Amino acid sequence: MPDAIDEFESIFRRAEKQSFEFADIPIESVTIVTDGEAAAGEQTAEAVRSFVRPLQRANSWRIISGAEFSNVKTLLEMIDTEQTDLIVTYRHLHERDMLPVHSLGVYLDMLTQTTSIPVLVLPGLSHDPAPLNDGDCDRVMIVADHISGDNRLINYGVKLCRTGGSLWLCHVEDDRIFQRYAAAIRRIPELDSDDTIRLLESQLLHDARQFLSSCEKVISTSHADITVHSHAARGHHLQDYRRLIHSENIDLLVMNTKDDDQLAMNGRAYSMSVELTDVPMLLL
Repeated sequence: MPDAIDEFESIFRRAEKQSFEFADIPIESVTIVTDGEAAAGEQTAEAVRSFVRPLQRANSWRIISGAEFSNVKTLLEMIDTEQTDLIVTYRHLHERDMLPVHSLGVYLDMLTQTTSIPVLVLPGLSHDPAPLNDGDCDRVMIVADHISGDNRLINYGVKLCRTGGSLWLCHVEDDRIFQRYAAAIRRIPELDSDDTIRLLESQLLHDARQFLSSCEKVISTSHADITVHSHAARGHHLQDYRRLIHSENIDLLVMNTKDDDQLAMNGRAYSMSVELTDVPMLLL
């Protein structure tokens, strides 16, 4: 049994250690998609420029108004004909007469899954938008359940955090998944269950914390004016992130939506983007 534990531990120790690599993300063009008139889109653009200061450096702003599209195919074709670095929109475009229940609306759902363009989702719904926070976006939170090695995700968070702002790097191991692993380990007689489970938890969080530490070091060099905080723990994704967002007064949430092995938005991102409608989100 001790030999099995030693072998299990050595596998973890041989795992490749990943370090963060900074790269500046270019955002030169921004497209506002609204189901209202062009004037409403211009107002949204002005509000976004005021809220997310780094976007003031974008030199091209395009408005796609509600009169220009009435189905997803047309909207996607319009975006494809004039590529953009960032899309800004709301949930439930062209769905004013529908009662949305636990969804993003067909347009936003397709934008996040059929294009590779990041989407900045503004708080509230298209027909009932929530105002952006007073002041500017200076508290950005990056969330992931597999944050190690996700340079692109973190670099986008750095890009949208203003000078003098704060950046939270958060990794939450899903406790329900961990408990399934623990239950499987307990059924393996060759392993000392308690020691192996402790080792598994320790190593999973160690890997994340080690990567987050490398992020802090690199960002403190490339962006000395940004304060970096990190959080790695086991827990319940939605509950823990909701608590962190409100306790730290987060202005912008940044997260991945795509899984390599499926077309649909991954479950964690979907539940958060549906439930947390009061905070702006950058969906990658």
